[in-house]
Amino acid sequence: MSRTLLTADSIHTQDPSSPTVEALVIDGADVIATGTRKDMADRAGIGARRLDLPGATVIPGLIESHIHPTYAGLTDGWADCRTPPCRSIADIQQALRAAATGSGWIRGWGYDDTQIAEGRHPTRTDLDSVSTDRPVIVLHICGHFAVANTAALAAAGIDESTVPVDDPLFPRGADGRLTGMAWEIDAVARLTAAVPALTEQEVNGALLRSLLSARSRGITTIHDLGVGLSAGEQELTAYRSLDASGELPVHVVGFLRGDMALEALDGWGVTFEHAPAAGARFRLAGAKFWADGSIQGLSAALRTPYACDPSHHGDLLYPQAQLDEMILRVHRAGGQVAVHANGDAAVGAAITSLRRAQATDGRVGRHRIEHCQVSAPSDLAAIRETELGVSFFVNHVFYWGDRHRDRFLGAERAAEMDPLACADELGLRFGLHSDCPITPMDPLATIRTAVTRMTRGGTVLGGNQRIGVDRAIRAMTIDSAYLVHDETRVGTLTAGRRADLVALDGSLGDLADGTTEIPRPTMVMIDGEAADMR
Repeated sequence: MSRTLLTADSIHTQDPSSPTVEALVIDGADVIATGTRKDMADRAGIGARRLDLPGATVIPGLIESHIHPTYAGLTDGWADCRTPPCRSIADIQQALRAAATGSGWIRGWGYDDTQIAEGRHPTRTDLDSVSTDRPVIVLHICGHFAVANTAALAAAGIDESTVPVDDPLFPRGADGRLTGMAWEIDAVARLTAAVPALTEQEVNGALLRSLLSARSRGITTIHDLGVGLSAGEQELTAYRSLDASGELPVHVVGFLRGDMALEALDGWGVTFEHAPAAGARFRLAGAKFWADGSIQGLSAALRTPYACDPSHHGDLLYPQAQLDEMILRVHRAGGQVAVHANGDAAVGAAITSLRRAQATDGRVGRHRIEHCQVSAPSDLAAIRETELGVSFFVNHVFYWGDRHRDRFLGAERAAEMDPLACADELGLRFGLHSDCPITPMDPLATIRTAVTRMTRGGTVLGGNQRIGVDRAIRAMTIDSAYLVHDETRVGTLTAGRRADLVALDGSLGDLADGTTEIPRPTMVMIDGEAADMR
């Protein structure tokens, strides 16, 4: 392959020693030099291909550090129960009926009990009105809860005789009957295990739809934080198959669903990879566990009770000793551990478990805490001292910030959630993410939220936690690469790094101005090759 000389009006490298350059030279899959147009033209040589991008701003390829691509791709074929368009349980029922083509299970996703008129979760009775003979399941927008009709509960073997009366994972109504709710990840997994296995074509198609969408948005690497959440081992098989055939459109670092990882360590075997194999775009880095649930579901574990319910502060999903043991097993197997923790009590529990695991052998795994919605400066200091990573779910500020302020957390705590400025002052390296499909996968919009802290309602939430545009881009490039030990391979446009980059049709300053259109990708390059933007 001949060399490529790339020039643009503005090239931001994320390399502190040379933050902006006029041109760079690419040889094969790698950047080999950066500098002035003249010097780089000389370095590229007479036969080099020229790629001029007048008016464009070039940055390193964006890294989405926490999404669920198979889940996101599958929702294309499910009823959309989000608000909007659904503003009532009747709307949800109608959306499910409209999706009930063919035969088999009827699936829906995205309902939000805090936004519909009834202000409650649907029940099995509500879903029985959609169908009494076909199983119906609808997932909450946070992904931590699901509601099933009677047929779906029966298919999963879940009824009043198989579930203890006091089991909080499958709550009952005043009449003693199960409400149809599956509460939190383990319960949802038990329910959805009854859904017939997807075909290889269905899993591959869902995965490719999401990854192609990611690429079109300027994302060149994604971190899949829950391989197996939607299709079990089929997802891991799909990644490896698509990678072997050269069909993966972006680079992927995967974290296996925690219970699957433990089963693999006991039985079918799993190898955690610290670096990608030559020519590969997928590697399995470790496993993900959940310490708590979601704030909007009142299942995040907080140290101080919820503003809307002074008697309730949420609970950890596992006792500390059990979380310690699960994390230690993956750590000892050489894996990197990611722990979902939204509330500050869960953040504290995760730090404790990860610190204890590292203390057993001295290996600093650069383990991660995911979301970290509510955390004190002392928690962030402990994360830094324990040499952990963090990926913040800053999109929460835009999509749920108003309700967190007015309903769940109160003004003071809501203003301090996703404390990016505090984390930066403490020297933490952190990523930002969308948790797609929980919120849309749009990294430039995520960066704008980190910079402006603007809510969907149009107010600034916690202005003191805003960070600058360059710092936010760093979070979605080199610092997200750091989260998975990739910082020597990707994340900056400098000699020796992978030629993953994105050209934008506007300036970086536009990202800080909430009144302007967000710049959009006009070209994405991965491994030195311009990608199809469709």
